Parts: sequence; structure tokens; C-alpha cells
Amino acid sequence: MKKSLPAVSVIIPVYNAERYLGVCLESLLIQTLTDFEVIVIDDCSTDASPAVAENYLESFGRRMKIVMTETNSGSGAVPRNIGLEQASGEYVYFVEFFTCGAEPVSKNLELAAWCYTDSFVEEPTFETEDLAERVKKFLASKFCWAPWAKFIRRDFLIDNAITLPPMTIADDVVWTFKILCLAKRWLRVPMPLYVNRKNAASIMRRERTPEQMITFRTSPLITGLEVLDEFMREFDYFKKNPVVRLQVLNFFALMQIDNMRDALNALEPTEAYEIFLREFRAAGTSQPALLAYLLTMNNLYRNERLTVDT
Repeated sequence: MKKSLPAVSVIIPVYNAERYLGVCLESLLIQTLTDFEVIVIDDCSTDASPAVAENYLESFGRRMKIVMTETNSGSGAVPRNIGLEQASGEYVYFVEFFTCGAEPVSKNLELAAWCYTDSFVEEPTFETEDLAERVKKFLASKFCWAPWAKFIRRDFLIDNAITLPPMTIADDVVWTFKILCLAKRWLRVPMPLYVNRKNAASIMRRERTPEQMITFRTSPLITGLEVLDEFMREFDYFKKNPVVRLQVLNFFALMQIDNMRDALNALEPTEAYEIFLREFRAAGTSQPALLAYLLTMNNLYRNERLTVDT
């Protein structure tokens, strides 16, 4: 008898998660829906995370598998993509190891998107199919970027080759943009279905010096712009609307630059320039000096404008 495929593949990227992983897995065990598989992707943890996961193999029966990466990727993007390759469910759902489910999950899987609480709608609402309107909402930050805020058909991701780009941060912004451009149906729900615990040790909240912050933000800036530009180059809507394409690139770039604003202001322009130059050279971009100069001068110009306007 042919084995039936699970309704949902729950994918959990893990790195040094021994403190939280057990609570995360326990929250999955109490769900009313049981037709799901759990795929834990350990990204070369240096603690007892693999052992914690192994302790739950019996509890999940044959519904759980553990995959070990060969080298640490430094972000959740690569483990999530590996999990997607391993998944067999009709739907996929990405869970963070330091979070846990709220109420037991409903058995109703007729969802194209699942947000922990979508503050942009007051009742279950299908997103408009008008791409221009969707892009306007994207530019106004009217979407939740996080992977755990989406409940997605696996074949949709596979057929459209949608994976998370290999970035330490902001990979979810690029990923969400591709989804909103390609998904025919997107249901947004306002109910709080997911609990996200803030982790002070997460890569986003870690304390950094000004130089470390600029370095941390520059690599995703470079990769994100390249991935977005390549995606939009092949998309008819953006070919016909080059101004919108530029607006998307500008939105993403300013998101990263604004997040390094304090770090930039804490350094001399010459210091910021040298950091940008080093990072652009490391990324193999053409004209690294020009790009470093433009970013440095852009920050100075914006600060001068703010001073004058004030």
C-alpha cells in the first residue's frame, strides 16, 4: 500500500538551540492537526541541539527527521532551503526554534498565507490579484516578511523556484516579494496563531560596534539588490514599469541603509568609506570605490537635508 504524503511539512532551522528547541517541539506535539512531518535542519550547532532533537524522535514516531548541514551557513536561509528540498507535505510551514505555537492549529488548511497576527486586516481577507496594488503595499511595508508568517503550498514554491536567497538578514523581504508577485491567491488572517519569542541572542539583536553593523548590513544589501534586480528583469510587469522596478530596489536599499544609520553617524565619513570599499571588493562587485563613495555621500547628503529641514 502506497504511503500517503503528509498534509504539512514543518521545517525548523536550528543553530545552538538546546535552550529553546524542546519547548518548540512540545508545542508541535499538542497540535490538534497530526497529519504533518517535522524536519529539523541543524546548521552545525556547537551545543546539544542535535541530542535534544533526537530525544523527540520517538514522540513524533516516523513523522520527524533530522538533517545536519556540512558547514555553518550563518543564517536561516540555507537550512530552510534544505528543509524545503527534504519536504513532502502538501503545505510547508517554517518555524523558528525559539518560538512556540499558541492555540492548537486548526485543521483547515485552505490558507495561502498564515500570519501570527496580520494587523493589516480585521477579518480573513483575500489579497488583491492586482500586482500593481500588491507592489504598492510592499513599498508601504504592508506585508509581514517573516517566513513563519506564511503557510504555503509546497508545489507553488517548487514550481516557481522560490527559495530564500543566501543572506544573513533581509532574505525574508526578498522571498516575500517573490511570493506576492507570483501567488495567485493569498489569504490574510488577523487571528494570533503563532507566538514569537524575542531572542536577545539572535543574529538581528546582537550587540555590534559601528564597523561591525555596517559590515553586517552591507553584504545583504549587495545580495538582495542583485537578486531583486535579476528577478524583476525577467518579469513582464517590471519590464513595462521600470520606475516601479527602481522604487522596489530603492525601498530595499534604504531599508538596509536606515538600519545602519546610527553606525554611519558614529564614524567619520572616511572610515565609513573604507568599510564600504572593503565589503564591495569582497563581494566581487565592479567599481567598488564608486559604490563606496556613493553610499558614503548619500548618508552625508541625507544628514545635511535633515539638519536643514529641522
